[in-house]
Amino acid sequence: MIYRYSLIEKILLSKDIIPHPFGDAAFSVGLGFALGSSVKLRIADALTENYQDAGAIAAKAGCSATGTELILDCLEALGYTLKKGNQYAFNKRGFKCLSPHSEKNFRYFILFCDYLYKGYLHLDETIKTGKRPQSSMLENMTPYEWELFSRAMIDISQTNVKEVTLKIPVPKTAVKLLDLGGSHGLYSIELCKKHAQLNAIVMDLPPVKRYTDECVAKYKAANQVSFLAGDFMKDNLPEGNDVILAFNIIHGLNYEENEKLAAKAYQSLNEGGIYVILDQIKGIGGSSQMSRATTSYMALNLMHQAGGRTYTESEIKEFTKKTGFKNTVLKKLHAPGFGVVVCYK
Repeated sequence: MIYRYSLIEKILLSKDIIPHPFGDAAFSVGLGFALGSSVKLRIADALTENYQDAGAIAAKAGCSATGTELILDCLEALGYTLKKGNQYAFNKRGFKCLSPHSEKNFRYFILFCDYLYKGYLHLDETIKTGKRPQSSMLENMTPYEWELFSRAMIDISQTNVKEVTLKIPVPKTAVKLLDLGGSHGLYSIELCKKHAQLNAIVMDLPPVKRYTDECVAKYKAANQVSFLAGDFMKDNLPEGNDVILAFNIIHGLNYEENEKLAAKAYQSLNEGGIYVILDQIKGIGGSSQMSRATTSYMALNLMHQAGGRTYTESEIKEFTKKTGFKNTVLKKLHAPGFGVVVCYK
């Protein structure tokens, strides 16, 4: 993102002498597509932390010299590369986020966003009718799209897994955890690492099993974490749980569906168990524009892609208390607009 404005630019932006739509509707969108192209076309693969001529980078990527230089200039403007004459190199941020050799790269998240952008060609229809123009995205995904989605979720989870798991008050007597729609299972794996007595089941649709298995193998967690193929909205939940996770789930459901899921969670929890929700929470950020932008964009995206939306803290309290939960506690996360809600049985 463009993270550094000059003093003059800040003043001009604050007075609307530089019109905000110029950035909001023009270069932000174009730069987002450029970022996606840098990964899709393997221009980012050809970059290193050593300076190279644009032509040499283009040749490695198999792209035109003219087009490659345009993408490289966009990456430099976004703060991912350094430029010296006609030579370009990753800076530390660029290598971390874009290089295939970085363990913390965000390449699948970028590719998944690029995939989502294309669906916005039909956004006007969604806004006009108040409902998505087609079936939910998850219902018709190809294996490649499942991989983009699953690995993008891994990218995101790796940024906050330690922070999130520290927010969860796992009861000392807890032995059984159920991770609804847990996909990769990283949060369950981390919680089991912190609590040796805990065993976790990741319940999700069959296409994501390979990603759970991959993460379980990577972190040597097979003795504590297993996968159960199923649809948590349609199928019965395993009984006798002490902790149930619903991470990035409620935003894809309408109010009635969330009430139904909360009731199923309540019934399958032991007394004293907790139902833990992680999501974008509307209104959590107070005066923060970044927080409001995150939850507002996600609400729009969720309605358009899946028929869902974001919820306020009071709405979450309402549908969980209706189903029997005694108390709920909201814990903010560092990421703007995100929070963990712990519901106690």
